[in-house]
Amino acid sequence: MWVDLENTPHVLFLEPFVRRLREDGWEVRVTAKPQAQTLELAAARGLSAESVGGGDFTGLPGKVLGGARRSVALLAWLVRQGGRPRALLSSSRSASLTAFLSRVPATGFLDYEHTELRPFALGKRLWLPDVLQAVPLPPRIARLTRFYRGLKENLYLDNWHFDRAGERRSLGAEDGDYLIVTRPPATSAHYASDRSPELWFAAIDSVLQWPGVRLVVSPRTDAQRAELRTRLPAHRALTVLERVTPGPGLVVAADLVIGGGGTMNREAAVLGVPVWSVFCGPTPHIDVQLATEGRLRWVRSEQELAQALALERPAPGTRRGPFRDGFSAIYSDVLTRLGAASSSPAPASSTISDASS
Repeated sequence: MWVDLENTPHVLFLEPFVRRLREDGWEVRVTAKPQAQTLELAAARGLSAESVGGGDFTGLPGKVLGGARRSVALLAWLVRQGGRPRALLSSSRSASLTAFLSRVPATGFLDYEHTELRPFALGKRLWLPDVLQAVPLPPRIARLTRFYRGLKENLYLDNWHFDRAGERRSLGAEDGDYLIVTRPPATSAHYASDRSPELWFAAIDSVLQWPGVRLVVSPRTDAQRAELRTRLPAHRALTVLERVTPGPGLVVAADLVIGGGGTMNREAAVLGVPVWSVFCGPTPHIDVQLATEGRLRWVRSEQELAQALALERPAPGTRRGPFRDGFSAIYSDVLTRLGAASSSPAPASSTISDASS
């Protein structure tokens, strides 16, 4: 089996499949794109991933050319393996193209309808969260698509072992601290908006004025970390993380999450942690649903920021899930398509430990 990790979030929701496949006797070979913190997080989670191709491209031409070059590099990697994989699991456009050219059946995962979809039409199956059933899809994509209950974050969070007190201590939070965890917006994604960073910095400046607050920033890249050192105010309550830390541990420790993208926001929503989203790109349908459920608050304008600040500090909510049948449905489908039988519907292990703890 072949699993490709094209971006940091892919590590966590594909990890349970890697572990379960190996438990069931499959040899799983993992490739990764050197994008954001993908390789570092894969290493932190104990996944042996081989770096293939380049990453962190900027601009649409650079991304298209970089993706094409990575597909060629993946073709060369496949040749070096000495045999063709039985199947590919990924959320990777470059790997989907390589799998098509190599006649490897591909199963893909998506949860953002405004991303580039066409490479996934080359595969055999595409899995989306059931929240997206109402979203119109291109006919070629719709024919391949199946829906699973829950969000992609449920695929790993529903079986993750947490130590909230230990996580808070590791972040320097003391009893009585109101801990805010935040990840800045992505600036190189094709759906990035210049407005998101402006609102993120405004929100950070504002919440630092709250009494008893401790704020932890988790940068996406080394370049972003260097920029934050020059732009963020010197404040005793503010910490910029210097190492890759799996998001779930950060989120479960938090009293509030301020997110500039999708995954950390949705981890918070699944775990019942209040979240403010400053994401100003094309609106994700999943986030609209989470806002309707009261799990996410939009902060996409000065007015919305002022409204959020005028309210009492958000209090914890309830978890969204578990939806363990989502993993079971996908895993059973993968094995059925391979002509194999699943020995058990449960994920690879009853709990997934936070390797950073």
